[in-house]
Amino acid sequence: VKNPDSLYTPDHKLNRYYIRNYNQNDEEKLIREKNREYTSCKQTLQHAGYDMVLILNGLFNVETDVCREYGINTFFFEHGYFPNTIQMDHEGVNSDASFANLSFTDFLNFTYPASGFNPNTKFIVQKINHNENIRALYRMLDPRYNRFLINFINKKRNQDIAKKRFQRDDSEQLDLENIGKYVFFPLQVNSDTQVILNSPFRSMYEVVEFILPELVKAGYKVIIKEHPMEVEPVDYSPFAYNNNVFLTKKTDLNTLIRNSEFVVNINSSVGLQSIAKHKKVLLLGSAFYKHNPSCFAVSDYKDIRKLLKDISSATVDKTSISAYIAHFKNHIFIQGHFYNTDINLLEAIRCRITGKT
Repeated sequence: VKNPDSLYTPDHKLNRYYIRNYNQNDEEKLIREKNREYTSCKQTLQHAGYDMVLILNGLFNVETDVCREYGINTFFFEHGYFPNTIQMDHEGVNSDASFANLSFTDFLNFTYPASGFNPNTKFIVQKINHNENIRALYRMLDPRYNRFLINFINKKRNQDIAKKRFQRDDSEQLDLENIGKYVFFPLQVNSDTQVILNSPFRSMYEVVEFILPELVKAGYKVIIKEHPMEVEPVDYSPFAYNNNVFLTKKTDLNTLIRNSEFVVNINSSVGLQSIAKHKKVLLLGSAFYKHNPSCFAVSDYKDIRKLLKDISSATVDKTSISAYIAHFKNHIFIQGHFYNTDINLLEAIRCRITGKT
C-alpha cells in the first residue's frame, strides 16, 4: 500500500463494521481516524521483529492489514461453534477460515499442521487479576481508543440493559404440539459482525421481511426466536400473524431445533449446531459450513420456491453428518475456553502455532 491515507474507504470491511456496530454516523471522521491508526501501527510493527501476531476475532483490525503488508504471520481466535471450544486459524475465523470454501469431501481431509502435543504437567497457570476500571482509564488516555470511547461505553451499557431485560422477561412456553410442523428461525443480533460483513442484509428486520413471506406462502408455520443478547431496541411482534408465525424469547433452543422441519439461519453457530442434530439448514449468508450437504444456500438458487422444494424433499445422511461434526470437534476446534485456561489448552494452542511456523 503506497498511500496509507487512501487505504480505508467507505467500502472497506473495517469501516462497514465500525459504522454499523458503533452507530458511527460521521463516516469521514471514521475513515480519517482509521487511516491514522493504520499509519501509527505501521510505525510500531515495521521494526518490532515479531514472528507472529495473535488477533482476537475477525479481520476488521488495522493490525491485520499491517501484518499482511509486512508479511508477519497471524493467527485469529474466536469462540468455537460448540460449547467449550475455540476457533484458531491463520487466515481468519468463521467465513474467512482456511477451510471455508472447501468441498464437503475436501473438508473431511483437511487438518491443520501441528507439532507434537506434550503438556508440561508441572506447569502452573497463574491467574492475573485484572481491574476493569484501570482498563477503562487506559482507554481514556490512549488516543487510539478515546476518540470512540463514547460509542464503546454506549454499546457496553446497551449489552448490560439487554441482559437485564432478558432476565426480567417471563419464560414463555410455546405449545409445540398444537403448532404442529414448523420451521425454526433463530435471529442473530442486529450488530453481529457476521451479519454486517458476511451477509447481504443490514438488519434482522430486513432478513425477516425477505424470507418470512416465502416460507408462509409455501405453507410453513414459522417460530422466530429473538436473540437473548440483542442490544438494540427491537419489536418483532408485527411479524406474528395469521396463526402461522410465532415469536419466542426463552423457549429452549435445543427443543426448537430438534422439533423443527428445518432451520433458517444467516451464518451463526446455531446453523452448525442444527446440522449436528441432523437438521437441514436454509442458509441466508456466507458461512464456513455451507459445503455441508444439509445446507441449502439462498445464494445458490435463482428461485426460492425451488430451494424450498429441494430442502423439503431432501433427506439427511446421518452417517456423513456425524463424520462431519466429529471432524470439527477433533481437528478444527480446540477444546477449551478463554476464561478457564489450563495447560492442555495452552499446549494445544502452541501445537497449532508451531505447526504452522
